[in-house]
Amino acid sequence: MSHAIRLLSIVLLIALLTACASGQLAEQENDNIKRLNQSEKEQSTEAEDSSDEDISGQSNIDMLTIRQTGITVYFLDEAAGQLSAEQRKASDSDFQDDLAENVLKELIEGPETNGLSPVMPEDVRVNGVESADNILYVDLSAEFYGSKDPGVARAALVNSLLELGAYKYVKLYVDGSEITDTSDARAGALGLLSRYPLVVSEIKALEAQNYYNSELRRIDRELFFQDYSGKFLLPEVRTITVRKGGDAEAIVNELIKGPMAEGEGYHPILPKGTILEKYELVQGNNDTNGIALYFSKEFRSQFSGGAEQEYSIISSLVYSLSLPDIHFIRIYYNNGTGEYINEPVYKTPLNMEFTTGDFPARVGRKIRVYFGDGNSGLLAPEYRAVDRNELRTASRILSELASDPIGENHVRVIPPHVEPEDFQVKVLGKTAVVDVPADYFTGAEPDNRRFIRDIYAVVNTLTDPVNDMDIQEVQFTVDGDVLDSYMDISLRDTFVFNPALIKEE
Repeated sequence: MSHAIRLLSIVLLIALLTACASGQLAEQENDNIKRLNQSEKEQSTEAEDSSDEDISGQSNIDMLTIRQTGITVYFLDEAAGQLSAEQRKASDSDFQDDLAENVLKELIEGPETNGLSPVMPEDVRVNGVESADNILYVDLSAEFYGSKDPGVARAALVNSLLELGAYKYVKLYVDGSEITDTSDARAGALGLLSRYPLVVSEIKALEAQNYYNSELRRIDRELFFQDYSGKFLLPEVRTITVRKGGDAEAIVNELIKGPMAEGEGYHPILPKGTILEKYELVQGNNDTNGIALYFSKEFRSQFSGGAEQEYSIISSLVYSLSLPDIHFIRIYYNNGTGEYINEPVYKTPLNMEFTTGDFPARVGRKIRVYFGDGNSGLLAPEYRAVDRNELRTASRILSELASDPIGENHVRVIPPHVEPEDFQVKVLGKTAVVDVPADYFTGAEPDNRRFIRDIYAVVNTLTDPVNDMDIQEVQFTVDGDVLDSYMDISLRDTFVFNPALIKEE
């Protein structure tokens, strides 16, 4: 869409909103706000008292479709040599519990249709199920390795879970350790699993090519890069090529390359010019297995950050190298004379065995927030990060929106005098009720176009699919009251995502 058409869209939008206004502007700003009747006030108060829901896990599953069609589970049709689907009715309790976990339980219980065979032992236990971004993490008991055909079992499990429509990958663990092609932890890790073919011969061919080739394997893995602030690590899924079992070397070299989508919130980790000169498997203090990484001198000489950056480098290596046979990492670098040392790059001692436990709550979740574009008057997206386990996601995202933008020519959409805690957000089903303080409207010259832009900055941020909150509309209140209008802009109705106001990148 051209710039002229976008501006025309804004003008038309203003006209439509103005037509919905319930009255003319009065002399004083307070008269611009018309209070609704008492019953509407009570409804607004009920919204205020509701909790800010944690929108995660099942929120992006199409519950209505599943209620109508049920869940799909795959079992083995030995006569046809393929996986065949069986539909199971989803009960109300399935929706109260974790739906993915119920799919797993249905798989373990086995088929109901004659001619179909179970794909995994009935004594397999589900240790836990979690989700983040578009990845579902599944931890099963060791009995899973006793499946008659583990490859077919993996295919049936992955395809059944991906039928929920909410995830792109499944990462399997057995008793807390990433699954391998056999029960031996030294065997090849399988990484992230995506949808399998249904024909058994094709399943075996796929796994033989990707997992059992000792010379060359191609697997999908999470690589961890930093967000713009360096506070969080963000996982980027990448297909990596592993030669002769060198998983660790392949992972580190991919980290050195940097993120593939740097303009989408991912930022490089390792200093420019850094090379992994060698690595070796080592034995730890408690008879655990680890890996020692030996970097070039640029690891320190090109380091330009502070403590946060140093933490990002170390934690990125630790999380990215979380492999079944690697329990810790050690870090060394060339001091420029050919000697490898483990002195601090900034101030963190490197003479340690680093594990993920040393960096709790470091992994974040990418979000997209909208600021104003100073050149066009449209909305400009920026990527930020929040804690992956954030319980009040909507409120946390609005706090990011209330901060200063980082992009060139981007401008604030929430006045500087309004603090993040002044906003109250309540999520009611698919509606977010955003309560703003009355002084939000003070301190700026009346400007309909700016007001529309700023309102939609909040709306688009909360309803953006990238933020995975399943919010579809936003209702604004002021100090707990639903309003008719402000500056001839109707505030009585809810607002929905408006892509026409987003500047093309």
